[in-house]
Amino acid sequence: SPNATDEDREHILKIVTMCVELFVFLTWNMKTESPEVKMRFTQILQMYKRMFAKNEVIFGLLSIAVMHLRKGHNTEREAMLVKGVLYVFRNILAIPDPLISPTSKNMSGLEVHDKLLAILDTELAVDFFMTLLSSADDRRFKDLRPILVDVIYYMFYRVPVSALFDKHGAWFEHSDLKRGGRHPTFGGVYAVSTGEGTIMPVFNAREVLRPFANLFKKPDKIRLPKVEPECPVDYAWRSVDPDAIPILRRIAAVFIESCFNPFITAMFDDLKTATSIVNDTVPRLLYIAGYFIDVSLANTEIDLGCTCAVVQTQIFGQVMRFTSTYMELKEWTSLEPAMYCIQQILLALSKMRGTKLDSLSENVLSNLFYDGDALDLFVKLCRVYRPTKMRRQCLEQIARLADTFLNTLKAYAESKSGMYIKKKIKRSAKKKAVNDASQPSVSDEPVAANGDMDEDETNEPSVPDSDGELEDSGNEGGVSSDDENIDTEQMVERSFDFARFENAFAVNEVAKSFTNLLAPPSAMEYVYPMLYRIAITCQRPFLFFKKRTMDRLLLMFNDELNFPHRVEMLDLVCWIFRQYMVVMDVPDLCKYYKAEGLNNKLAVECVLAFLKNTRFGTSVKPVITRHVVNLLPSNKDTSKNEDDADVGQDTEDSNQLAAVPPVPVANDTLEDMDDDFDLDQYFNF
Repeated sequence: SPNATDEDREHILKIVTMCVELFVFLTWNMKTESPEVKMRFTQILQMYKRMFAKNEVIFGLLSIAVMHLRKGHNTEREAMLVKGVLYVFRNILAIPDPLISPTSKNMSGLEVHDKLLAILDTELAVDFFMTLLSSADDRRFKDLRPILVDVIYYMFYRVPVSALFDKHGAWFEHSDLKRGGRHPTFGGVYAVSTGEGTIMPVFNAREVLRPFANLFKKPDKIRLPKVEPECPVDYAWRSVDPDAIPILRRIAAVFIESCFNPFITAMFDDLKTATSIVNDTVPRLLYIAGYFIDVSLANTEIDLGCTCAVVQTQIFGQVMRFTSTYMELKEWTSLEPAMYCIQQILLALSKMRGTKLDSLSENVLSNLFYDGDALDLFVKLCRVYRPTKMRRQCLEQIARLADTFLNTLKAYAESKSGMYIKKKIKRSAKKKAVNDASQPSVSDEPVAANGDMDEDETNEPSVPDSDGELEDSGNEGGVSSDDENIDTEQMVERSFDFARFENAFAVNEVAKSFTNLLAPPSAMEYVYPMLYRIAITCQRPFLFFKKRTMDRLLLMFNDELNFPHRVEMLDLVCWIFRQYMVVMDVPDLCKYYKAEGLNNKLAVECVLAFLKNTRFGTSVKPVITRHVVNLLPSNKDTSKNEDDADVGQDTEDSNQLAAVPPVPVANDTLEDMDDDFDLDQYFNF
């Protein structure tokens, strides 16, 4: 009231402050409590959310915040009041609605989030949030930035990007396997044994597996984490009210065009001085950055320059460091949004190539792919999955990131006539002192593009000979024996070969991890390229010849499963099984490749019948054939003999590839990521 005295205004301010503080206390979450207490309290919070989802309540809270923010300067109490109002908005938006099936009837009243968004939009609360977000670089609002991260995150709470753009498409609608009729090649009747002395006639290739469908319906038991971790980002997607989709689209467009660059820049500037990144704010910030880049890529009307702040070299470097830190600290729930952010940045950089932002994309990609440690990070991520410690969704995100990274790297490498990488190596000080007089150092002379690595440039310190040690002469310029034993690190440049780098992914850990996504099938559009890369491109199908892995591959024969790339996946699995059957028929090959047999004999017989009567898995030349001359000796001394370099080659039939000796793969897992990990063997040294 204009007639109110200062004493009256002070009294009213105290009452309002007490009410806001009470609202903050009543709506705060209880993550640290037991599941029973948390579930009961969540039900009470859902009642609060329905009470706050009213126009007059939102208008009252908004008026308090706007009234004090319009001032050029606020007292400490007024600043706390504005902060408290934002906390109330944040807490109300964070209250989850019950997860209700879209087919449920008379249950729509329990879902309040979309209604609350509509009220926030009507009362201009959304515009108020956007104003604060666009002014995030103002020092007055520095303390409000973490709250604003949560506000924008919870506005799009449990809403996938696909829901905003109607990307719902049926998978595998035009499959060759869905067509009936007889087999196009044989056109006859198949006879399949049931294992009980009964012969069953089958009239087409699709029906070969149908009598044994029950053998494949039982999926491999999904191994879940022993303790379900508390995830800072909730991926339990909900059904969105169709009336709320236009509101969410408008909010997303305004945020990207007006707020994204200043807000993201200000937040990452704050993180430079942060003492810890193990909290909820940083993972949500990474998720928000990736989420709205994803939205901008899906909406062709949004200019790519609106999200260019996060693809700057400086901020992208921070994201990479956060990812590496989360992996080293084994913060798996925080690692997932970090990988999502990197994936979307790579997609945006790929889309920027050839546009007006081509120079920005070229600068970031050249710095990324020039750093050998950055390339190592992506390989480590593919090897780090542990089913008892990490969520299955994390493995799916690893598959998405690996596919995006390898496609981007391949396209970039193909566009360059020559590509070099910077790599840190260890040098022995003793040997360096001996060789300095006879040959130039690495830093003095550039390394040839295809030059071999010197003996002293290994990643492990080389052991010098006793004759080469320098003695302490006692002169002032002499080198002490203690200094000689100190290993030094140097940065060197080496030529990069993408084909050799791909071999870093063709190892046991990656094959084992990615086959976890086959039971049940998920993210297959990203799993299939990796499995194809391991088996065919790198010619290492023997990595799949383990009982548990082959059992998962058997599920691909289930005719009732529909997923992307099903025909291609079935063709690849048939190719692997053809190699597997050859190995299992020869005891020496079985021992050589350490192949494990399957207990499900009926399933094996069924697969054999299917392979006999189909051309699946025959389009690519076999890696392992029956034309084997000799096997690589198991004796380590004789295996290193240079005369055995051509062992296993088939000289009689040039069209058939012989048994390729497996590349040595370390059996130890990456449980302890503190160990040194290096990929020099995959670069062109």
